[in-house]
Amino acid sequence: MTELWNSLKQQIAQHNWGLFGPTSYVLGVDLGSYGLRAVVTDICGEHLFHANRELAAESNATTVLEQSFSLIHELLETNHVPAQQLVRIGVGFGGPVDAVRGVTRRSYRMAGWDDLNVCEQFEAAFDAQTLIENDASLIAFGEYMFGAGRDVQDLYYLHLSTGVGSGLVLNGQLHRGVTTSAGEIGHARYSLSHQREIEDLLSIRGLLARANELGLQTDDLDILFNDPEAGAKTISEAVDVLGLGLAGVVQLLDPALLVLGGIVTRKGGDGLCSAVEAQVNQLISPTPQRHVPVVHSLLGAEAVAIGGLALALQSLNQ
Repeated sequence: MTELWNSLKQQIAQHNWGLFGPTSYVLGVDLGSYGLRAVVTDICGEHLFHANRELAAESNATTVLEQSFSLIHELLETNHVPAQQLVRIGVGFGGPVDAVRGVTRRSYRMAGWDDLNVCEQFEAAFDAQTLIENDASLIAFGEYMFGAGRDVQDLYYLHLSTGVGSGLVLNGQLHRGVTTSAGEIGHARYSLSHQREIEDLLSIRGLLARANELGLQTDDLDILFNDPEAGAKTISEAVDVLGLGLAGVVQLLDPALLVLGGIVTRKGGDGLCSAVEAQVNQLISPTPQRHVPVVHSLLGAEAVAIGGLALALQSLNQ
């Protein structure tokens, strides 16, 4: 992890982040995708600090915000960062958001988030302009600025975990779409004959359910990925679906890079990325001739908070 933080500091130092002075700080926050996480840095990249905390059991929106504010105050105070020197905050949320209004639309896992103005609450607590995005979108932007995609201008990110989330960067900008949900292929139905979505196939739940149908009864992804029969068939089917969906993304958007992340990708490793890459490039049109890499995300469990940091930094130049 030390290597990640040192690389982040070096990359931040290479940019000019607008007219703010060197003692200005920005903050990235993950509201629970991997527990609570926060990363704060001055805009010169000289001082960077991070902290995390597990979510309390049976949390709701109110308690999550209280815990996140407590974590941030502790992070700032421990590292002698005056709260009044915060100029931007980027927040990632594990569900659909309205980024323009600063509102969470809903959570699929926790009560209290329906139409909640999270940005307003952060701004009241820290007196710093706050931006919010869906967590997968922030991972995409973090990977573009500081991770696997920092050498390209256009990438598509797909997050395979308890759900299937996506993020899209076009011409160096996070692309949200009209409803802040651009690229979310996980919620597309894959058949007119029933209501199941792609997420129902490719999430942890979906993969384990399919393995069970094929005779492998387990709730362990390691067993799934190492089983030579039902596990292998489950993954092969998933690769077919991923390849077809991502080939459509390539034909529509022509990105330079496809990035896979989430716990399913971590368990599948390079083998999963290579299999999906082969499938995608077999399915896309040979005209123009091209090869689209499919790579593993680099930012790991800190990805959402780092994406929030990236969003906050970029906003200083807008």
